[in-house]
Amino acid sequence: MRPEIASSWQRVRESGLAPQALVDPDDAAPVDPGSRLRRAADPVLAELAGALEGSPFTLVLADHEARLVDLRFGTAAARPVFERLGVVLGRTFTEAETGTNSIATAFETRRPISVRGAEHYLESFRDFACHGLPIVDPATRRAAGVLDITCLEEDSSPLLGPYLLRGVRDIETRLLGDTRRAHRVLLDAFDAAAAAEAGALVALGPDLVLTNDAAADVLQPADHAALQTLAGELVRATESTWRCVVDLQSGGPVGLEATRVDGGVLMRLSPAWRRAPVPRGRLAAAPAEWQAWPPEELERYRTQGTSVLVRGESGTGRRTVARAIAGPARTGAGRAEPDREEQPGPATVEIDGPTADRDTIATLPAAATTIVVTDADMLADPVAVALERLARERRLVLTVSECALTGRVAALAARCPVHLDLPTLRARRDRIPGVAAGLLHRRSGGALRFTPGALRALAALDWPGNLAELTAVVEHVVERRQVGDVTEADLPTGHRERRAPLSGALPQAECDAVVDALRTCSGNKVHAAKMLGISRTTLYRYIRQFRIDA
Repeated sequence: MRPEIASSWQRVRESGLAPQALVDPDDAAPVDPGSRLRRAADPVLAELAGALEGSPFTLVLADHEARLVDLRFGTAAARPVFERLGVVLGRTFTEAETGTNSIATAFETRRPISVRGAEHYLESFRDFACHGLPIVDPATRRAAGVLDITCLEEDSSPLLGPYLLRGVRDIETRLLGDTRRAHRVLLDAFDAAAAAEAGALVALGPDLVLTNDAAADVLQPADHAALQTLAGELVRATESTWRCVVDLQSGGPVGLEATRVDGGVLMRLSPAWRRAPVPRGRLAAAPAEWQAWPPEELERYRTQGTSVLVRGESGTGRRTVARAIAGPARTGAGRAEPDREEQPGPATVEIDGPTADRDTIATLPAAATTIVVTDADMLADPVAVALERLARERRLVLTVSECALTGRVAALAARCPVHLDLPTLRARRDRIPGVAAGLLHRRSGGALRFTPGALRALAALDWPGNLAELTAVVEHVVERRQVGDVTEADLPTGHRERRAPLSGALPQAECDAVVDALRTCSGNKVHAAKMLGISRTTLYRYIRQFRIDA
C-alpha cells in the first residue's frame, strides 16, 4: 500500500469507521447555489462536462467543508449508481465518514491524490478509481474545496490528474476575479454608508479591510481581529444582519450592526455606546480581561453566603471564580493563612478534591465557615458523605468539570442551590484577540504585540485548555521573543493553523453536546450516538466538522 494511502487508512481506523459501512445519502445538508465557489466553478465544470459527455466519467466538486456542492455525470445512467453510494449534493465527504477516497483524503492532506480500487477504505467504493485536487483561494490562500473525477477502475487513466489540473487552475483564477468583484461591491456599499452617516464604519471582505477615520480612531489590532472573527460567522450564517454589543480594547463596549454584503460584511459602530478611546501608547491602562462571570454577581453570592457549584472545562477559571465567591482563603486543611485586613470576610478553607480523605475533613478548623472544594467531582464517596454532613452548618463552594456527577458527589452538589456554568473561550471567539493582546502586553511589559494575522489565527483555534492554554501560548511567545511584532509564524507549533470558527450559538451548542456525550460514554461512539439520538454516521460528521478529539 502506498504511504499516503496507508496513512489515510490509519486515520480512518482511529475514527472508528468500519469498511462495511455505507454512506447515508439522506444525511445531506442544503447547498448554497450562489456561493463564491459555485459561481467560480460553474462555467469551468460546464466546459469540462461538455467534453466528457457520453463518457464513463463523473465530476464532483466539494467545498471548504468537504461538502459536495456540484455533480456532473458523463451519462444519465451514472446518476442513480452514485446516489445509491451516497454521492449526493450536500453530503459531507470526510475520512471519518466516507473513508479513504480522493475527495476526503485530498481535503485532509491538502494534496492531490489518486485512489484506485482496493485502496478505497469502504468496500462499496472499491469498483471505482478517482483523482482529486485541492482548490486554493488565491485571495486568502486557504483551502476552498476539492475537484474530483471518478470512473470505474477499468476506465481509469494516468491522464486524469493533468486533465483535472487545468480545471482547478481555471476555478482558482475565477475565484480571484470574483474576489475583486466582491471588493468593488463592498467598496461601493462602504462609500454609500460613509456618505449617508458620520459614524464609525468598517468593511471586511476576503483579504480586505476598510475603515473610516471615526473607526480608525478607536480600533486596535485586537479589535480588527475580533471584528473579522464576527464577520466570518455572519458570512456563514443564515441571517443577513446582526446586532450585538462587542468590547473594544480601546474603549469598552460598542453597539455593532453588521450587514452582509456580497463577498463581505459592512459594520456600523454605534456612537451611543462608544466611550473615549484609550491612546495607543497607553494600552496597559485598559488591558483586556477575561471575566468568567460578572464580578458583581459573584460579590452578591459572597455577601449572601450562598453555597455555589462552579462547573466548567479545564482552564475556564473555576478556581478563580470559587475563590471570589468564598472570600479570603485559608489554603489547605489545618494550615490557615491570616485574612487580609482590607477584606475581612468569613473564614475560608480550601481543600483539594482528589487528595482529600476523611482525616482532612476531620481536621478542618471550627472557625472555617466556608469550605472550597476544588475538583469535587473526584472526591471519594466517604469524603463526599462527610462534607455533606458539614454542609448543614457551613457554606460549600465546589468546582467540578463538565462530566456527569454520580453517587455521593451528586448528592453533595445538590446542597448547592446555585450552579454556575462557565463559558469556554471558543464560545466567545470575538473576545479572544483582546484577551490575548492584553496577556501579551502584561507579560512582556509592552515590548511585544500580536499582529492582526496572529490574533485572527488565535481566534480560530478551539482552545480545549481555554484560558490556561492561551496563557501558556503567550508565555511561550514571551520566552522566545524580546521585542517587536509577533506574527503567526512565531506561534508554537499546533497553534498556527487557521480553522474556520464555529458559526454562532447553535453550532457551538451542537459541538458541546457531542463533546459531553463522548465524555459521558468514555469515548464510545456507538453509545454516544445513542445518547444523542443520532446515527453513528452523523456523529462522525460532527466529530470531523468540529475537529473533536474523540
